[in-house]
Amino acid sequence: MHRHRQSREELRIGLFGGTFDPIHNGHLAVARAARRRFRLDRIYFIPCGRPPHKDRPGLSPYLHRFAMVVLGCAGEPGLLPSLLEAGPGWRGLRRSYSIDTVRRLRRLYGPQARLYFLLGADAFLYLPTWKHFRQLIRLCDFIVAARPGFSWRRAARRVLPAVREARGGRSGSVHFLPAVRVALSATRIRRAARGGSRLAGTVPRAVADYIQKMNLYRRG
Repeated sequence: MHRHRQSREELRIGLFGGTFDPIHNGHLAVARAARRRFRLDRIYFIPCGRPPHKDRPGLSPYLHRFAMVVLGCAGEPGLLPSLLEAGPGWRGLRRSYSIDTVRRLRRLYGPQARLYFLLGADAFLYLPTWKHFRQLIRLCDFIVAARPGFSWRRAARRVLPAVREARGGRSGSVHFLPAVRVALSATRIRRAARGGSRLAGTVPRAVADYIQKMNLYRRG
């Protein structure tokens, strides 16, 4: 009760969106590294509804993906599961746009809190194609996590000029997070689960148990 309460003006809030089908140890390692490096007070893990840039056939039902995020974030200080993109009935059927999610958090925390959008270098390459890109750039900073096979320099050359233009000549809203040495792919994890392989070392144990008990990736 006597702890100092941090004002909204001092808060540094991270947003980490994705399909999280499933959340894995690579996601968690990136989030931990970003939280330490940029002194983030919390990072919201936000499973998307229908991703606008990749309508993947066979995407697991929203509440299964959210349940895995809850299990993955359990016991992780400052990493919080979020239903911001669940949509009506928590069914995740609506297309998810980052601009809408960032606006909601901006309304919640006010204009002085600092918002950081965490994404991989592969997604960063396509940032100028996102809905209301110019408005999004003005509402939050971006933390770009290095990904195997994707060059940060190439991404910077391609995207930073558009960022500078949108921000009136300033590009300080983009920050680089060096590679975290956990190279995992949700696609490979789903394939392993489908074949009955053990998932130890790829996802948190509670997530592996959930995948097995719910028979998530062995359907059909």
